[in-house]
Amino acid sequence: MKEPFELEWMGGPAEHHFRKARPGVDEMPWGTLDPSKFAPAAVDRARGSWTEVAINEYRAVASFSEVLRALVDVKAPLDLLGMTSDFLADEVHHVELASRMAMALGGAAPRTIDLDRFAARPRGLTRLQRANELVLRVSCVAEAFSGGTATVSYDATTHELPRAVYEKILRDESLHRRLGGLYFEWAFERIDEAELARLGRVLASSLGALAPFWKNERPPAPPDDELRALGWLETATFARVAREVALRDVVEPLATIGIALTEVERDALGL
Repeated sequence: MKEPFELEWMGGPAEHHFRKARPGVDEMPWGTLDPSKFAPAAVDRARGSWTEVAINEYRAVASFSEVLRALVDVKAPLDLLGMTSDFLADEVHHVELASRMAMALGGAAPRTIDLDRFAARPRGLTRLQRANELVLRVSCVAEAFSGGTATVSYDATTHELPRAVYEKILRDESLHRRLGGLYFEWAFERIDEAELARLGRVLASSLGALAPFWKNERPPAPPDDELRALGWLETATFARVAREVALRDVVEPLATIGIALTEVERDALGL
């Protein structure tokens, strides 16, 4: 069942503990962005985009929760569990940053979410298969894609506030992407050819959800300079970037360890 995407902040001891773990938010250049100085269409698009970032980062909290449990179940190395558990606070931090960006632009755009279908929860698999699939979907695909595309958006952003937000998020995302390589380095000797083939199909399914970004199936964007100032690329440019990132940061690295798309799958995905 879909429900409005809304966030709540408790304050007090919870905020104090969280700020100790993730400091520096209040020192960011909040209040420097005046929405009235930008075209209304660009502001509306940026509000919607930053709201969607907040939703995606909230989804990442749920996704890494599933990953962490799967790693516990498969008895992954203890330090890898510790590294992954730290990502949960990262993602909560990213939700706060993205939602505050939306508020700086005049308020979050109305969006709904279905929490029952919010994060991948594979069923009917062995513990190892479940861990393999979740790490692949979350770290090797979702985090690699979002981090790669956000890096290009960051480079193009001209206003200091969205640049500061991107900088904090990207610093964490580099570790989130690295988890996949570290996990499969540990798990690889436990994975047979049949499982590699299955993971190739999981890869195709995961990329299928992202394909509209590079197939240019998104609404047209407002003028370039206005949108870039607020942290976003125009549709045609983002489509090119998204395809390049999908190939360079997702498909090609995974192919080196035997998790590969078939030619038919690549054609269907436009890769």
